[in-house]
Amino acid sequence: MNQIKQMFELQQKLNDATNGLIWTEGATKEGRQISWLRCIYMEAAEAIDSFNWKHWKDIEGEPDLDNVKVELVDIWHFIMSEAIHFGDTQFAEAYTDMQPERDINPELTVEILEKMLAVAASANVDKSQNALYEITGLFFKALATMNMDVPELYKRYLVKNQLNAFRQDHGYKDGTYVKLWGGVEDNVVAFKIMDDYPDLDPGQFYEKLEKVYAS
Repeated sequence: MNQIKQMFELQQKLNDATNGLIWTEGATKEGRQISWLRCIYMEAAEAIDSFNWKHWKDIEGEPDLDNVKVELVDIWHFIMSEAIHFGDTQFAEAYTDMQPERDINPELTVEILEKMLAVAASANVDKSQNALYEITGLFFKALATMNMDVPELYKRYLVKNQLNAFRQDHGYKDGTYVKLWGGVEDNVVAFKIMDDYPDLDPGQFYEKLEKVYAS
Protein backbone atom coordinates (compact mmCIF):
# COMPACT_ATOMS: atom_id res chain seq x y z
CA MET A 1 0.00 0.00 0.00
CA ASN A 2 1.12 3.57 -0.69
CA GLN A 3 2.79 4.72 2.53
CA ILE A 4 1.16 8.17 2.51
CA LYS A 5 -2.27 6.61 2.03
CA GLN A 6 -1.61 4.20 4.91
CA MET A 7 -0.54 7.06 7.19
CA PHE A 8 -3.81 8.84 6.50
CA GLU A 9 -5.73 5.68 7.37
CA LEU A 10 -3.79 5.30 10.63
CA GLN A 11 -4.39 8.95 11.50
CA GLN A 12 -8.12 8.62 10.86
CA LYS A 13 -8.25 5.57 13.13
CA LEU A 14 -6.28 7.32 15.90
CA ASN A 15 -8.40 10.47 15.76
CA ASP A 16 -11.61 8.44 15.77
CA ALA A 17 -10.48 6.56 18.87
CA THR A 18 -9.13 9.61 20.68
CA ASN A 19 -11.68 12.29 19.83
CA GLY A 20 -14.79 10.40 18.76
CA LEU A 21 -16.25 10.32 15.26
CA ILE A 22 -17.46 13.91 15.65
CA TRP A 23 -13.88 15.23 15.38
CA THR A 24 -14.21 15.71 11.62
CA GLU A 25 -16.78 18.40 12.40
CA GLY A 26 -14.22 20.34 14.44
CA ALA A 27 -14.80 19.21 18.02
CA THR A 28 -13.95 16.30 20.33
CA LYS A 29 -16.50 13.95 21.86
CA GLU A 30 -16.15 16.04 25.04
CA GLY A 31 -17.19 19.16 23.11
CA ARG A 32 -13.76 20.80 22.99
CA GLN A 33 -13.02 22.76 19.83
CA ILE A 34 -10.14 21.51 17.69
CA SER A 35 -7.69 23.76 15.84
CA TRP A 36 -5.35 21.66 13.74
CA LEU A 37 -3.81 24.82 12.27
CA ARG A 38 -2.86 26.02 15.75
CA CYS A 39 -1.35 22.61 16.43
CA ILE A 40 0.72 22.97 13.27
CA TYR A 41 2.15 26.38 14.03
CA MET A 42 2.87 25.54 17.67
CA GLU A 43 4.82 22.45 16.59
CA ALA A 44 6.61 24.49 13.93
CA ALA A 45 7.71 26.91 16.66
CA GLU A 46 9.01 24.00 18.73
CA ALA A 47 10.96 22.74 15.71
CA ILE A 48 12.50 26.18 15.21
CA ASP A 49 13.48 26.25 18.88
CA SER A 50 15.53 23.09 18.30
CA PHE A 51 17.99 25.19 16.29
CA ASN A 52 20.66 27.30 17.93
CA TRP A 53 19.11 30.61 16.86
CA LYS A 54 19.50 32.69 20.04
CA HIS A 55 22.34 35.15 19.54
CA TRP A 56 22.69 35.66 23.30
CA LYS A 57 22.78 32.00 24.42
CA ASP A 58 24.77 28.84 23.68
CA ILE A 59 26.70 30.55 20.91
CA GLU A 60 28.68 27.41 20.08
CA GLY A 61 25.77 25.03 20.60
CA GLU A 62 24.68 22.57 17.93
CA PRO A 63 21.08 22.28 16.69
CA ASP A 64 19.10 19.30 17.97
CA LEU A 65 18.43 17.84 14.54
CA ASP A 66 16.90 14.62 15.86
CA ASN A 67 14.29 16.63 17.74
CA VAL A 68 13.58 18.64 14.58
CA LYS A 69 12.66 15.35 12.92
CA VAL A 70 10.43 14.47 15.90
CA GLU A 71 8.63 17.82 15.59
CA LEU A 72 8.22 17.39 11.83
CA VAL A 73 6.50 14.06 12.40
CA ASP A 74 4.20 15.75 14.93
CA ILE A 75 3.41 18.44 12.33
CA TRP A 76 2.56 15.68 9.85
CA HIS A 77 0.01 14.25 12.30
CA PHE A 78 -1.77 17.60 12.32
CA ILE A 79 -1.49 18.25 8.58
CA MET A 80 -3.18 14.91 7.91
CA SER A 81 -5.85 15.66 10.50
CA GLU A 82 -6.57 19.03 8.88
CA ALA A 83 -6.71 17.35 5.46
CA ILE A 84 -9.20 14.73 6.68
CA HIS A 85 -11.24 17.46 8.35
CA PHE A 86 -11.13 19.51 5.13
CA GLY A 87 -12.16 16.50 3.06
CA ASP A 88 -9.17 16.03 0.75
CA THR A 89 -6.46 13.46 1.47
CA GLN A 90 -5.47 12.21 -1.98
CA PHE A 91 -3.54 15.36 -2.94
CA ALA A 92 -0.71 14.47 -0.55
CA GLU A 93 0.06 11.26 -2.45
CA ALA A 94 1.76 13.44 -5.07
CA TYR A 95 4.67 13.75 -2.65
CA THR A 96 5.28 9.99 -2.43
CA ASP A 97 8.45 10.12 -4.52
CA MET A 98 9.84 13.39 -3.17
CA GLN A 99 13.63 13.44 -3.09
CA PRO A 100 15.55 14.68 -0.03
CA GLU A 101 18.56 16.96 -0.20
CA ARG A 102 21.92 15.27 0.22
CA ASP A 103 23.10 17.70 2.87
CA ILE A 104 21.05 18.98 5.80
CA ASN A 105 20.49 22.73 5.51
CA PRO A 106 19.50 24.12 8.94
CA GLU A 107 19.16 27.74 7.77
CA LEU A 108 16.78 26.79 4.98
CA THR A 109 14.80 24.49 7.29
CA VAL A 110 14.23 27.34 9.74
CA GLU A 111 13.17 29.66 6.90
CA ILE A 112 10.62 27.11 5.64
CA LEU A 113 9.31 26.44 9.16
CA GLU A 114 8.83 30.17 9.72
CA LYS A 115 6.83 30.40 6.50
CA MET A 116 4.73 27.41 7.58
CA LEU A 117 4.13 28.98 10.99
CA ALA A 118 3.07 32.28 9.43
CA VAL A 119 0.73 30.66 6.91
CA ALA A 120 -0.93 28.41 9.50
CA ALA A 121 -1.35 31.24 12.03
CA SER A 122 -2.80 33.59 9.44
CA ALA A 123 -5.27 30.96 8.18
CA ASN A 124 -6.28 30.14 11.73
CA VAL A 125 -7.25 33.77 12.29
CA ASP A 126 -8.88 34.24 8.88
CA LYS A 127 -11.12 31.21 8.40
CA SER A 128 -11.75 32.14 4.77
CA GLN A 129 -8.20 31.10 3.85
CA ASN A 130 -7.40 27.58 2.68
CA ALA A 131 -3.78 27.08 3.69
CA LEU A 132 -3.73 23.28 3.61
CA TYR A 133 -2.00 22.83 0.27
CA GLU A 134 0.59 25.54 0.87
CA ILE A 135 1.41 24.18 4.33
CA THR A 136 1.77 20.66 2.96
CA GLY A 137 4.12 21.86 0.23
CA LEU A 138 6.24 23.69 2.80
CA PHE A 139 6.25 20.60 5.01
CA PHE A 140 7.74 18.38 2.33
CA LYS A 141 10.29 21.06 1.49
CA ALA A 142 11.30 21.06 5.17
CA LEU A 143 11.60 17.26 5.06
CA ALA A 144 13.90 17.50 2.07
CA THR A 145 16.19 19.99 3.80
CA MET A 146 16.48 17.55 6.72
CA ASN A 147 17.45 14.77 4.29
CA MET A 148 14.24 12.85 5.04
CA ASP A 149 12.21 10.94 2.48
CA VAL A 150 8.75 9.40 2.72
CA PRO A 151 9.99 5.95 3.89
CA GLU A 152 11.77 7.58 6.85
CA LEU A 153 8.73 9.74 7.55
CA TYR A 154 6.57 6.61 7.48
CA LYS A 155 8.74 4.71 9.95
CA ARG A 156 8.93 7.64 12.35
CA TYR A 157 5.21 8.29 11.99
CA LEU A 158 4.32 4.63 12.59
CA VAL A 159 6.25 4.70 15.87
CA LYS A 160 4.49 7.84 17.14
CA ASN A 161 1.08 6.79 15.82
CA GLN A 162 1.12 3.36 17.43
CA LEU A 163 2.62 4.72 20.64
CA ASN A 164 -0.12 7.36 20.82
CA ALA A 165 -2.76 4.67 20.27
CA PHE A 166 -1.08 2.48 22.90
CA ARG A 167 -1.07 5.34 25.40
CA GLN A 168 -4.78 5.97 24.86
CA ASP A 169 -5.54 2.26 25.31
CA HIS A 170 -3.56 2.09 28.56
CA GLY A 171 -4.92 4.96 30.63
CA TYR A 172 -3.20 8.06 29.24
CA LYS A 173 -6.26 10.28 29.68
CA ASP A 174 -7.10 9.19 33.22
CA GLY A 175 -3.48 9.34 34.39
CA THR A 176 -2.90 5.63 35.00
CA TYR A 177 -0.49 5.15 32.10
CA VAL A 178 3.17 4.64 33.07
CA LYS A 179 5.38 6.67 30.73
CA LEU A 180 8.72 5.44 32.11
CA TRP A 181 9.40 1.84 31.11
CA GLY A 182 12.17 0.55 33.33
CA GLY A 183 13.37 4.10 33.83
CA VAL A 184 13.36 4.89 30.10
CA GLU A 185 10.76 7.12 28.40
CA ASP A 186 8.30 5.20 26.28
CA ASN A 187 9.14 7.07 23.08
CA VAL A 188 12.81 6.08 23.41
CA VAL A 189 11.79 2.45 23.88
CA ALA A 190 9.43 2.65 20.89
CA PHE A 191 12.08 4.00 18.54
CA LYS A 192 14.52 1.33 19.75
CA ILE A 193 11.95 -1.32 18.82
CA MET A 194 11.69 0.16 15.32
CA ASP A 195 15.48 0.24 15.00
CA ASP A 196 15.64 -3.44 16.00
CA TYR A 197 12.67 -4.51 13.86
CA PRO A 198 12.46 -2.06 10.93
CA ASP A 199 10.01 -4.12 8.85
CA LEU A 200 7.15 -4.38 11.36
CA ASP A 201 3.68 -3.43 10.20
CA PRO A 202 1.49 -1.33 12.55
CA GLY A 203 -0.17 -4.34 14.20
CA GLN A 204 3.12 -6.14 14.79
CA PHE A 205 4.68 -3.00 16.22
CA TYR A 206 1.75 -2.56 18.63
CA GLU A 207 2.21 -6.16 19.78
CA LYS A 208 5.88 -5.43 20.53
CA LEU A 209 4.83 -2.44 22.63
CA GLU A 210 2.39 -4.66 24.55
CA LYS A 211 5.08 -7.22 25.36
CA VAL A 212 7.65 -4.67 26.52
CA TYR A 213 5.09 -2.71 28.59
CA ALA A 214 3.87 -5.87 30.30
CA SER A 215 7.42 -6.78 31.29
